[in-house]
Amino acid sequence: MKHNPKWNRGWLHGVLLITGVAFIAYIISLFDFFQLLEYKLYDLNFQIRGTKQIEDRNIAIVAIDQETTDSLSFPFNRIHFAHLIRKLNKLGAKAIVLDIDFSSVGLIPESDSIFYATIKEVENVILSGKVSYNFITGIENMMAVITPPIKQIAPYGTSWGLVNETLDTDGVTRRYPLFLMVGNRGYLSLALKTYSFLNRLEGDIFKFNKSGDFVYGDLVIPRVDFSSCLINYYGPAGTFPTYSFITVLSGDYDYEDILDGLTHEELDQLEASGMGDILSENPFKNKIVLVGATAEDLKDNKFTPFYSVPPKRKTPGVEMHANALQMFHDKIFIRWIGFWFIVAGVVVISIILYFNGMVKKQWLALIIAFSLFMLVTGGGYWLFSRHGLWLREIPMLVAIVIGYPTNLVHRFVKTMKDKLKLRSMFGQYVQDEVVEELLANPEMLKLGGERRRMTVMFVDIVGFTTICEQLSPDKVLDQLNEYLTAMTRIVKENKGIIDKYEGDLIMAEFGAPIWFEDHAVCCCRTALGMQKKLKELREKWLLEGKDELFSRIGINTGEMIIGNMGSEEVFDYTVAGDSVNVASRLESANKSYETTIMMGRETYNDINKSFITRSLDFLRVIGKTEPVEVFELLAEKTDEISQDKLEILEIFDKGLRLYRNRKFDEALKQFQQCLGIDTEDEPSRVYTKRCMEYTAQPPNEDWDGIVWKLRDK
Repeated sequence: MKHNPKWNRGWLHGVLLITGVAFIAYIISLFDFFQLLEYKLYDLNFQIRGTKQIEDRNIAIVAIDQETTDSLSFPFNRIHFAHLIRKLNKLGAKAIVLDIDFSSVGLIPESDSIFYATIKEVENVILSGKVSYNFITGIENMMAVITPPIKQIAPYGTSWGLVNETLDTDGVTRRYPLFLMVGNRGYLSLALKTYSFLNRLEGDIFKFNKSGDFVYGDLVIPRVDFSSCLINYYGPAGTFPTYSFITVLSGDYDYEDILDGLTHEELDQLEASGMGDILSENPFKNKIVLVGATAEDLKDNKFTPFYSVPPKRKTPGVEMHANALQMFHDKIFIRWIGFWFIVAGVVVISIILYFNGMVKKQWLALIIAFSLFMLVTGGGYWLFSRHGLWLREIPMLVAIVIGYPTNLVHRFVKTMKDKLKLRSMFGQYVQDEVVEELLANPEMLKLGGERRRMTVMFVDIVGFTTICEQLSPDKVLDQLNEYLTAMTRIVKENKGIIDKYEGDLIMAEFGAPIWFEDHAVCCCRTALGMQKKLKELREKWLLEGKDELFSRIGINTGEMIIGNMGSEEVFDYTVAGDSVNVASRLESANKSYETTIMMGRETYNDINKSFITRSLDFLRVIGKTEPVEVFELLAEKTDEISQDKLEILEIFDKGLRLYRNRKFDEALKQFQQCLGIDTEDEPSRVYTKRCMEYTAQPPNEDWDGIVWKLRDK
């Protein structure tokens, strides 16, 4: 299998460009600015999605708000917590979760004993603890220290969980610690301990599956780092029903007197008795009640993805735990898409942008790039809202932002290079208008080669070798350059292209690189213009004492191969094929008839209505089995031509028909009559000689009139 070096290099350049864009895009996306931008896009997904409906609302929050701290100086007597727990328990709370720091003895130690007794009595309280980190002097690592609630308030067996938070670099809480390691032991978070209590899971034993997910009981939670998951926030601050600590404590509820002192069984009986209208006012029955600080001066309010939603309120830490607990209950998690998928996405986008750079219309390329940008952002939101997948979009968006202009510049450079190449190939040999059209529409030029019906011309100076031997090189080159310049100008004026110069020989074609219908007409007009111009040059050279130059022209029309031929480094935009070879032979054949312009049958068919011609002969050309009918080109029908010449053409045609019908005596008279009108009519002289030979010695019976075999090239 043959390999195209140009294709190989183009493929290599493409791979390098695609790989470079993908690599740079991914590396740039790791910078802090783009990481921050990634977080903001992640937050925007929440904000566009809005508040998520909670189908099973079983969580309520009791807030230590500003009203509470104004009434009870915080930290206040823990007897108030004991009173709150008893009241919530009487109201039917399923579990009471205290997001409060109880790691030290209270202000009034006696109240700790009452608090202890209350927790032991109700048996549905979950407390909170924390892991602190102390720097070890001289060591870079930190030492983790567990600070659980003190034993003075936590009876043996009381559940407690960690309330540590994980902030991202922009200070926003997006992750929730599932556990923290202290030594060889893992401690669960407050929300997980609450889930454990509600589902009667024993201990803090958890594990990881093959995918790296955190597994605890029936929970399978995708991790975003070693110990955290992403919080699937249900909404901004206030999404969960929240009640003031002081209001609940003061008993400002219409149903309190009715419910006071009733057991859970009695409450159920009361509901069954038809007093649901009163019970419906109880916001805590069968609810998980989380108690925590919301007052701003207690500094437990967090920035979350919903913070930007008006009226821009921070979310209390206790509500962050509520979001996590509800997420565990609903088992609706956010999973981020893996590293290799993101890399693959960046590569695919880089590939698309590379080929997008080849789109001819820049407005269309811009629309495609913009559509790709919208597809990534829109697709990212769709994956997030419908499937809980976080598509880290920034690497792909960065790939678009740098890939589009990079490929635009690459295309510009390549286009300029191609234009310079086209100018170097055609600028000297074709009309400027043709070059400009090629530059604007390079796809019109198939450099790989194609088959096309065209007209080709060969022009050669008669006896140029002899002239070169007689003159000095400087004089030869001076006269030759003047001749070639004049001939080239005529070719270009008639939409032709100079294929090559070989010494004094000119090869030109018509119908390339841009094809046009009247290529044969333009070629014949060029040939006549060349002979006319050469006649003017001879008159000039005669006055200058220079040698006269005469040329012969061969023209042929037909299918030929046109394109780049040669090696990748050295090539010609040229034509090849049988039709080209015939044109070359016809140029040489002129000397056998002493004509100046000879053309083939197909050229004659294309131009005979516009030009004056005469049929010359059928020739057998080397390399062809079928004879070639050739014609002499004399003038355009719009040109002035003598009446004698027109009469000669009419008589010559009559004599040629007689000759081909073996009536050599009669044909001889016609050709002699032509010579009587013009003794310089060389084709008549040639046929006069042949008729005389065949009259003296007739040809064989199988003679087909094609006896003239052209052997010279």
